[in-house]
Amino acid sequence: MALSTEAESELRNILRAFRAAHSGITVPTGAGKALEAWVLMKLANTVRRRMNRFWRVSLRQGDGSLVLPGSTFTLPSQRSRIQPSSATAPGYVLIEHRTDPVRRFELRGSLQWKGRSGATHEIDISMLPASIGEAIRNNGGGYPHGLPIIGVECKDKGGFGPLDETREALARMYDLVLVTQPISGWSCRIFETNTHTQWGRKSSRYIAFFKKGLFAIVRAGQFQSGAATLAGHYSIGHYGKIYTDPNVISRLQQNFRTTLSRVTNF
Repeated sequence: MALSTEAESELRNILRAFRAAHSGITVPTGAGKALEAWVLMKLANTVRRRMNRFWRVSLRQGDGSLVLPGSTFTLPSQRSRIQPSSATAPGYVLIEHRTDPVRRFELRGSLQWKGRSGATHEIDISMLPASIGEAIRNNGGGYPHGLPIIGVECKDKGGFGPLDETREALARMYDLVLVTQPISGWSCRIFETNTHTQWGRKSSRYIAFFKKGLFAIVRAGQFQSGAATLAGHYSIGHYGKIYTDPNVISRLQQNFRTTLSRVTNF
């Protein structure tokens, strides 16, 4: 499903607000990628507009450098690990607290994470500590391990989302979450393997961990009632009619801001 004319215009206006290139060719056209880009930039923009007193938000190239005014922000076109540092690698949104240098995060699209099983899981929009992203990028590329701070799945489909959509999201979360120490002496939420960079705290209970963060499925259509029951139990937000009901995207943005404001408790 293509972006509506209104959503495409809004995406281009957000890119313009970040002083990036914003012509029609900057909008992804691949299946689902346009919705992913729109949601990614809506989340970035709500921090820029509503939390600017405390946070800085900038668009970055794949080597971490700032996207210069008028340059293209390279949105990911397919799922990928974090690539080795390169200006041509997919870009990301950097979110930095103005007074606390520890609170720096990368908001990314189509990023693959590696679970406890060794399997990789693509998450359409996810957020990880910048220290983890930098360690991976500067050491040849790779996958973050652990449970993201936020994980949003984008379903650019009409109709009613079946229960299996929510089951699949939950299965990813179960494989990613660190309820045991990944290595003796470690107790963290997210880590990378090359430099053993760690962040956050582990939890001994799955549901307690799922409550700490923002996990969601956004959908052009709606959801079956059984899917809502499962999602509610495991703190997976359902955001249906994402294009047509402005209150839905506003609710997602509000929950993202809330998550960011309490991230020091993670």
